[in-house]
Amino acid sequence: MNNILLISHGSMAEGVKASLEMIVGKQPHVHALSLRPDGDNLQFEDELLTKMKALNGSTLIIADLLGGTPCNTALKNYLENEEVAIIAGMSLPLVMEATLNQQATVDTLIELAKGGITDVKQKMKKTEIQEEQAAEEDLDLYKAYKGKANIVNVRIDERLIHGQVAGIWSTSLNTQRIIVINDEAAMDHLQKSSLRMAAPTSMRLSVLTVEDAAKNIQSGKYGKQRLFLLFKNPTDSLRYLEAGGELSILNVGNMSYKDGAREVTKSIKVMKEEEEVFEAIAAKNVKITAQLVPNDPVIDFMERLRK
Repeated sequence: MNNILLISHGSMAEGVKASLEMIVGKQPHVHALSLRPDGDNLQFEDELLTKMKALNGSTLIIADLLGGTPCNTALKNYLENEEVAIIAGMSLPLVMEATLNQQATVDTLIELAKGGITDVKQKMKKTEIQEEQAAEEDLDLYKAYKGKANIVNVRIDERLIHGQVAGIWSTSLNTQRIIVINDEAAMDHLQKSSLRMAAPTSMRLSVLTVEDAAKNIQSGKYGKQRLFLLFKNPTDSLRYLEAGGELSILNVGNMSYKDGAREVTKSIKVMKEEEEVFEAIAAKNVKITAQLVPNDPVIDFMERLRK
């Protein structure tokens, strides 16, 4: 669909759109329209018709409630229009999937959205991450791939696996395995289980210490798998390099504000000591970029940092 129109009672549509853009960036083709508390069905219908006339191309309407006024009004006017599809049951996972997967059918979108509804506590209890086997004798099995890791992206993101990583970057790069590289996460069973739930079900996940990550990746343990390396901070990235890991490019995504930090980009705030770490990484011939989501322009991070 070329356009997505969210319709709801109250401010739900605007709220979902704001949450969507917080995760994936601005989406000019996503629009919102609400039935206001002081409005009625006639007023909403006029606004809907005006909004739809302004949109070019096919449109997917996502309504909040089956049988509610916004949904019924859309059905009344566009039931026979083959250029307009209508889904009821608005949720952030549904809207995100529709935004990022423009080729998906309505049935596919609904099935994917259902996957976002789960008993989190129960799933946490059932979730198990296969522990990495770091023994040298096991790594010997992968000699043919030694030094040939198929790394499709390396990112610093203090939130680790979240919407931008799971819903945009990893899928757009056809990632087969996400490798979270952080000592604390690797040693915390609860955090590993949380990361497993956040990761796309179609992808494998490893949560490793910096030392184990450098050893396993350089050994060729993952063969030809398309790997997405995910660091929580620049210090871990530097430690990875010092432990024998190899990187050619490093994308900085999210680093939140801390007392004493300065803003490099809207999503990246850096402490003085972190600036020194980035300089040390760059000195190892690693190109450092800043890019929140794939559609954003690529920024030369070190050039911006040194201003």
